[in-house]
Amino acid sequence: MKIITVPAETEPAFPVSEFAPENEILFFDIETTGLRRETTQVYLIGCAYMREEQWWIRQYLAESALDEQEIMEAFCEFAKDFKTLIHFNGDGFDIPYLAYKAEYYNFDLDFEQFQSIDMYKLAKPLKKILGLESLKQKSIECFLGICREDTYGGGALIPVYYEFERSADPEAERLLLLHNFDDVKGMLSLTEILNYVQLADGEFTFERLETAKGFAIFEYRLKNALSSGFERESRNGEAVISAENSLLQISVRIFEGVAKLPLEDVENYYYLPEEDRVIHKDVGQFVDRAHRKKATKKNCFLKKEGQFLPQKKILFTPAFQIEGEKRKTFFELTEAVSDNHRSLIEYALDIMNF
Repeated sequence: MKIITVPAETEPAFPVSEFAPENEILFFDIETTGLRRETTQVYLIGCAYMREEQWWIRQYLAESALDEQEIMEAFCEFAKDFKTLIHFNGDGFDIPYLAYKAEYYNFDLDFEQFQSIDMYKLAKPLKKILGLESLKQKSIECFLGICREDTYGGGALIPVYYEFERSADPEAERLLLLHNFDDVKGMLSLTEILNYVQLADGEFTFERLETAKGFAIFEYRLKNALSSGFERESRNGEAVISAENSLLQISVRIFEGVAKLPLEDVENYYYLPEEDRVIHKDVGQFVDRAHRKKATKKNCFLKKEGQFLPQKKILFTPAFQIEGEKRKTFFELTEAVSDNHRSLIEYALDIMNF
């Protein structure tokens, strides 16, 4: 077994002290020879921690399969002094894997004693909002502008480990340690994504609404400033979402024209085919039978001309329909829209997830 400890030369980009005192937090990541914990081994455990106001990275490397128990024992002994674990998808893989191994070797460490902060879970609602290609650690690092020297994926390093185990090749060892080191160091910088969680949680306030060049522009003030701004277009091309520092701006394309307001009590209306409109039966009884029909759900609506905005959820009423748009409704853009701040927060979330 080898234990390598070096200065991290970086620190968390997010104030992790919001979760726990920094000296009680342990970042960690593991490398294994496969996914099935019953038939594979953990060969490398990397972690980051603070001591004496300095962040360090420590790695436990098994030089052969026989070292698995030894690196597990060393890591468990070290980890027991911490109270919070921060990781990337550790709830789904790393923690269950290590918990199984700890029980297998009869080590006295219960992983349920730790507070668990899984950055993958916290970032998951941001995939659509930020327009991420995937939720892999490298994909999020790319969005945040984090560069790494390592170019391998964990699976690609399994044969590299077997070669290292067979021959103790220094280059193989370097590649193994580098990948894990960059994963652990990257997690410190990756905590910046936790700042973006406020976008998914609606932790911002509405400031103003203005119109320009066929768009309604909603401006919001974020709770915390972002270190990296972004801009993206919604999938349907109806909106542009951008954020910089503490400003979140959502620009939504205005539909200008005639919208339809469906009427529920169809049985109380007549449809006038020549005029393509409905009238209430109280009035329609005076219209010649040749010029009126019983209204149906298909034609029982009122028409209104104006400016309208799309909504996936019905947040503003009345909810209008527009020809050819079946998956969403529209609401009229009026001055009164700016008065409903609570619904405007929900509307921002609605548009960001289009």
